[in-house]
Amino acid sequence: MLDFSFINDELPIHSRQLSYAGGIEYEEFEKAQELKVIENHLDYYGKFRWSSQQVKQKNNILVPAIISLIPNLASILKQALAGDFGLVAFGD
Repeated sequence: MLDFSFINDELPIHSRQLSYAGGIEYEEFEKAQELKVIENHLDYYGKFRWSSQQVKQKNNILVPAIISLIPNLASILKQALAGDFGLVAFGD
């Protein structure tokens, strides 16, 4: 599972003030890469961070056809946008 947490842009990645946003399975991660929502250089088992600005950009490409293919990630992105948060992801 690739777990996402909400993070304010000014906080360090290992802040204790992270709030769990949700997770995605490997298949959804691969589909999101195919759809160019997740960058190809990012690793499912690693960690990465998106700023609130990157979250806004990713939400702009979420049309219904894409949302239906990556429902969990789309929901996480929409929640982050609503709260004006960035996201940090940790693979396990």
